Amino acid sequence: MVYGLIVIVFSWFLASRLIQRNYVLKESKAERSFIKKLFLYHIILAVAYYVYALFNPSDSIAYYNKVLINLRGENWMDFYGTSTTFIEWTGYPFIKFLGFSYEAVMALFSFFGFLGMFFFFLFFLEKKRTNVSFMGFPLLHLVFLLPNLHFWSSSFGKGSLIFLGIGMIFYSLNSLKDRFALAILGGLLVYHVRPHIMMVILIAVIIAYTFSWKNLNIATRFVVLLLAGIALYFVYQDVLSLVGIEQELLLTDSFNLTHRASELSKATSGVDITNYSLPVQLFTFLYRPLFFDAPGVLGLIVSFENVFLLMLTLYFIYKGGLKFLLTGDFLVKTAFLSFLTTSIALAQIAGNLGLAIRQKSQVMLLFLFVIMRYLDEKNVQRITYNWLKFKSRQRLSPKSR
Repeated sequence: MVYGLIVIVFSWFLASRLIQRNYVLKESKAERSFIKKLFLYHIILAVAYYVYALFNPSDSIAYYNKVLINLRGENWMDFYGTSTTFIEWTGYPFIKFLGFSYEAVMALFSFFGFLGMFFFFLFFLEKKRTNVSFMGFPLLHLVFLLPNLHFWSSSFGKGSLIFLGIGMIFYSLNSLKDRFALAILGGLLVYHVRPHIMMVILIAVIIAYTFSWKNLNIATRFVVLLLAGIALYFVYQDVLSLVGIEQELLLTDSFNLTHRASELSKATSGVDITNYSLPVQLFTFLYRPLFFDAPGVLGLIVSFENVFLLMLTLYFIYKGGLKFLLTGDFLVKTAFLSFLTTSIALAQIAGNLGLAIRQKSQVMLLFLFVIMRYLDEKNVQRITYNWLKFKSRQRLSPKSR
């Protein structure tokens, strides 16, 4: 417990330094104040997840114990690999060399989750031109206060690292020339946690770049789209095979098969989504539970968030946002394509509603970025129109003559 508190204090110091040194946050006192409060909010939800993990089955405990007893070998590199083993490999030096307790490792990975939040926040903020509101509240703040984002990125597990990696990648895309090293680091993180997700993001970047470059002819775009479609087909074939592999690993690596079986049964939350059609599966992955099928107290809390997300999506469609998916810039296209294709991939892995709740937080921010950019564009257009109208009236008024 003492180590955990030390990690939290040290994390707060590092977070404060990052916030103070960032140019964009220096220019906006309100946003700088908000991100500091967001760190405290993240800590509160990290503690909530820790308490939840004490009374509910959690992979974080299994990861910690496997490193502790040298399940895969005596050396650090014996744990190196992708997916589950990479999480254990990342935690190994802190557990074995520094003697971190379970609480300390949880605090450390919670900080990794906050770093992902930090990079995503900057990604949004650097493209923000107006103050977008939704239901009378700043939409940027509403988005980053969604509890699901913080809760599932606060654990010793895949969620915090892949969230950090995706945040690094998209923050870097705002200025790739200056942040290329950060983009590579983020890409390596995502690849090691979920290789197929990294492939999907790369394909999305290529498609978005192709359809954002005006000098390319139709034939070239068609070829790129065809090759991307073929690549995605093979990626999704790997995803389907990965589902079986990961389930097998979880069972064979378990210390108590009976306990693990009961965990998987509980994780389904009574809603099996594997037999749904793809559109229904995708909707379920993104917007359920919705009160009527909420699995327990946690499901009810998530339902409020899902209602907000569904309302925001419908508002985006009602305001004509679907056209923006085609006319938006490179970042808009990349974010949306990454969100859509990754969601389809994760929906295949999330065989039940419980896993869907946990995994969608990794990509939902990308779609929320698209929505915010569209509403921001609408604000800019409205402000520009009102300004031109005002200038026109000034020129026509007798006093100006």
